[in-house]
Amino acid sequence: MAVSIEFQTRITDLVAESDQKRSDLPKLMGIDYSSLSNALNYGIIPKPRLLIRIADFFNISIAYLLGSSEDEHFSKAKTPVPFKERFIALCQEKNVTYYRVSQDCFFDKSYISRWIHKDYFPSLELLEILSDYFDVSVDYLLGRTDDR
Repeated sequence: MAVSIEFQTRITDLVAESDQKRSDLPKLMGIDYSSLSNALNYGIIPKPRLLIRIADFFNISIAYLLGSSEDEHFSKAKTPVPFKERFIALCQEKNVTYYRVSQDCFFDKSYISRWIHKDYFPSLELLEILSDYFDVSVDYLLGRTDDR
């Protein structure tokens, strides 16, 4: 479980600027109350699926939400692409095998099998490694935007 002061500050500011009641936000975002509470009180970064829901609610990038970018601009994809499809396309574009990606990024290739065949999501750490490897943003990798 990752903790980030930058994330805590950013989400606290976003919640404060929201027109919604704080108690209504988890339901509106599609997350549980404890995930929002942990983010606001301790800076605990939720799993990627929940990060996506929060970022979608505020219409911001994952990088902005995590405090690693000051750029508030975010262009949502006209047609979102599932992670596994984007991952497969990036491998084909770079002309690398899944095995090569796992070797280059130093993780077990069984992760990729789970992403493709079971619709699992990588951890935030692996998403960041993969986005660096393919030279794209985490949001592009997740299919949230068409901006690389």
